[in-house]
Amino acid sequence: MIALKQWGIAAAAAGAFALEWWFRRPVRTPDGTTAAPLARAGADSIPVIGVLSRLKSVITDPVGLVVRNRARYGDVFTLRVPSIYDFTFLLSGEHYQRVLSLPTDHAGIGEVLHRVPTVGYWFPRERTGPETLQELILLGRRLMAEMLPGTAVSHLPDTVPGIVERHTTRWLRTVDLSAAVHPIVYEVTCRYFLGDELWDRLGDRLTTYYRHIGDGIDIPRTTLSITPFHYLMPEFHATRKLYRMIRDELPAFDDAQAPLMRAIDTARLHDAPLSQADRLWMFMYVLWNATTYPGTYTYWTLIDVLQRPRLQEGLLTLDSRPARQELLSRCLMETVRMHPVSSLIRYLDKPYEFVHDGKTFHIPAGQAVGVFPGTLNREAHRVPDQPDTYDPDRYLRDPAPKVATFGRGPFGCVAQRFSETVTASVVDELLQRHRLHLLAELPVRRERVHQTYPGSPTPARLVSR
Repeated sequence: MIALKQWGIAAAAAGAFALEWWFRRPVRTPDGTTAAPLARAGADSIPVIGVLSRLKSVITDPVGLVVRNRARYGDVFTLRVPSIYDFTFLLSGEHYQRVLSLPTDHAGIGEVLHRVPTVGYWFPRERTGPETLQELILLGRRLMAEMLPGTAVSHLPDTVPGIVERHTTRWLRTVDLSAAVHPIVYEVTCRYFLGDELWDRLGDRLTTYYRHIGDGIDIPRTTLSITPFHYLMPEFHATRKLYRMIRDELPAFDDAQAPLMRAIDTARLHDAPLSQADRLWMFMYVLWNATTYPGTYTYWTLIDVLQRPRLQEGLLTLDSRPARQELLSRCLMETVRMHPVSSLIRYLDKPYEFVHDGKTFHIPAGQAVGVFPGTLNREAHRVPDQPDTYDPDRYLRDPAPKVATFGRGPFGCVAQRFSETVTASVVDELLQRHRLHLLAELPVRRERVHQTYPGSPTPARLVSR
């Protein structure tokens, strides 16, 4: 028994030593180049414990993790994360432009989104793997861009009043905005892509499923999704129900009546029509984009406006709908600027080299490069005039702020105008119809992958105008 105990202690010590060696092993680079420093600020520098500290920070506080290490290592450093590839963060505006503009065969997102549950591995597709996932993502982006011409998007506000009226007539005098706003947004966006007939048949279920699926983007939940606990996660069951619903019910609809189905019918991958599995995946993916981000950003834009009575008063003095919606589009920009996607990650299929402080840095293929919009959007030389203040009018001044909001390059958002139109139209219609008074302290605004949906209710008193 004593020998067995001693053996166990020795094995644990050996395992801890191996783990610490892995955590601190240097990155090899070609002669004449150097690797970014391995960042281990705070508790991350403690032997063995540092690995666990790093994992906890990645899951619960990715923004704070980057900020802490930036204070010690500057704008270039590598974060080593257990069970995944290294992440090198490049925090200057130069790299935001250069990295995000790299071609897709150099820096991609297939390997990144491959780790997002519904998109990456819960919803079936023809072939698994990050490379084929990226091909479908690029095709989906082209498909969405073709479906969002300015002439069509410009008519979208005309559909909003009727949708808002149907939803708000069911509201009571006290309404939970965290549960009441996103169904309006989902109906606006999905009617655009699906048409009325398909939405009327599937809309209630799509709203329920995609609201749960949206939670699966958050890092703590993506971590749980690869454990047996995923069987208890609402987003897992929502994904399975969504798959079965569209698999069984889409064939009954005339594709000619649904814009998205017409677009999928004409889509080609390697000069061939999409397989049935990939058709279903593409349907899911387009609506995933059309619901998750517009839903949460519209909610938070409304909250930001409700917190500022003078902004509301100024908005209500504007007589024309276009003028009000132009102001609300700037409110969305400010909401996204101050609380953007925590980091934009690209996986390197080829090395990336650059000169910094007189040194040539080399990031090998097989690692990831991350840029950090949150710090760029609060730098005074990029965003003059109190960058920590919520100010939609800053976009009217000269020089205009250089904000990092909707990305850029081959994986930048193709739906910025669509998102601005949806958010501005929905918020404007709500505020024209009702006075909304927040009744409780606001939920914590979690900034991880993006501004996630609130984790607690947001009660508001409703007074009809």
